[in-house]
Amino acid sequence: MNARKIYIFSPGLRIWHWVNFLAIMVLFFTGLYIGNPFFLGPVGVEATYAYREGITMDFIRKIHFIAGYVLLAAFVFRVIISLFSKRDRLLFPAIWRRDYWTGLREITLKYIFVMRDAEGHEYVRNACARTFYPLVYLMILFMIMTGFAMYGMSKPGGFWSSLLGWILGFLGGEFMVHMWHHWVAWLIIIFAVLHVYFVVREEAIKKNGELSSMFSGYKVFEKEPVDIKDVE
Repeated sequence: MNARKIYIFSPGLRIWHWVNFLAIMVLFFTGLYIGNPFFLGPVGVEATYAYREGITMDFIRKIHFIAGYVLLAAFVFRVIISLFSKRDRLLFPAIWRRDYWTGLREITLKYIFVMRDAEGHEYVRNACARTFYPLVYLMILFMIMTGFAMYGMSKPGGFWSSLLGWILGFLGGEFMVHMWHHWVAWLIIIFAVLHVYFVVREEAIKKNGELSSMFSGYKVFEKEPVDIKDVE
């Protein structure tokens, strides 16, 4: 086997990946707390002592908002680096091509252990990645917009209220914006869990650097990837 080591992920993309991951985790768990504070209960803290312990809604919301700004900055950074580096471009599915649908079927069946790698094809970005990554970017953008639209309600007429206040009416009011924000957050977390499964699975079975590549930037391919021109 003539394995080839290919530089896939730039330092900027790797930094963005981990900053994005940490911001999403902080936002998710603080968001759960904001939606359903657990001051009371056998594993919680009595409301009387919550302030002393630093577990206040004001503190949790502040952490949530800071993480929101980090997510926004990371998203803008991701868009910028995609404009200046071929390796960092956002890759979209070629839904008009037959081989896209064939690849999507093959990679899906491979991930659920129904078939082995069909025809030995290698991809820098397989059909599943090209399909779901753009959707995840759209979900993150949706979370940023709805999040700052709600944040703007704390200062009517302010920057965020003026810029994104229209979203409240568009989605049916404050309550529905909260609900959409909550639902899409769970979709992102579900994607994150599946993403970790796919990465660990590839690393364990093929030992191709799928996991370590987000630290080193390099992946190992048994054959020349059919889409190598997208990164070189």
